[in-house]
Amino acid sequence: MSEKYFLEIDPKILHKELLSLVYNWIDFLAIQKKYSENTIISYKRDAENFLNFINEHYGEAITLNHLNSLKVVDFRSWLAKRVNNGLNPRSNVRAISSVKSFFGFLAQKHLINMDAINLLKRPKIPKLLPKPIETKIIIDFLNAQYFFENDELWITNRDRALYYLLYCTGLRINEALNIKTAEIASTMKICGKGKKERIITLLPIVLEKINTYIHTCPYDLNEGYLFIGLRGKKLLAPYVDSRLEKLRILYNLPDHASAHAFRHSFATHLIQNGADLRSVQDLLGHESLSSTQIYTDINDYNILNIYEKTHPLAINSRTEKNDTIKD
Repeated sequence: MSEKYFLEIDPKILHKELLSLVYNWIDFLAIQKKYSENTIISYKRDAENFLNFINEHYGEAITLNHLNSLKVVDFRSWLAKRVNNGLNPRSNVRAISSVKSFFGFLAQKHLINMDAINLLKRPKIPKLLPKPIETKIIIDFLNAQYFFENDELWITNRDRALYYLLYCTGLRINEALNIKTAEIASTMKICGKGKKERIITLLPIVLEKINTYIHTCPYDLNEGYLFIGLRGKKLLAPYVDSRLEKLRILYNLPDHASAHAFRHSFATHLIQNGADLRSVQDLLGHESLSSTQIYTDINDYNILNIYEKTHPLAINSRTEKNDTIKD
């Protein structure tokens, strides 16, 4: 098992049998369910959070009997503590799924019942519209002479190639960073979330930026990942977002500018320019059309804004309102 999947809790809080079952569950997620590394790590952390809470609740090493004796009020107390600690509804919904997955694994082995946890209701997740970056802002940024003045040329070329790739394909940041140089082509197969594969097309300008980066990079990229850091190791998503956070200030970018905002911008700008929803769904690699539907909500919101700013009666209404305020 990868070191990433070792429990980051004191093993003494779990009875030996239960500790072994937790690791069996993690193996089950990786081997049989074939969940991504990020999903497994998230599920593991949620389980650790829950087991720590239950240990504090009982004040002794947890056994299967302890888990079987839990009531729905115990699960609600765990969620209440997470809320008090500032964890948002989306994070808490995932945490419930994680713990239910663990309990379900134990139930399949006839070691536990699901009665109490099945009574637990998921928190409602507020519907948040994705925040794209305006077209002019994003294009001006992509074509800046440099991003950080003191960067070596190949670093500037690397970042430009990455930003162009994200905006022109809608790739998730980890999908982009997992690309190997040998895979680069005008048409590529991407393995995305849930191991779902899709085909993307690289525009000529994206290929041009990538080639410029490759030819100026001091490392041999042919046998490994396309995007690397100063020491020649694979570039990581937190590093990319950390740089973008600094660039927001330097280039007066909106507060929501991040690697994922390029993906939102890609989808939003396509739909605003007439792309059909099914095509955008395929390009983004969404399992469900409802996940893509949210970008039409942004478009509807923009249309309403334009309507309110341009309709004669809306203009007259605002003028009268302003006059009233002045009076």
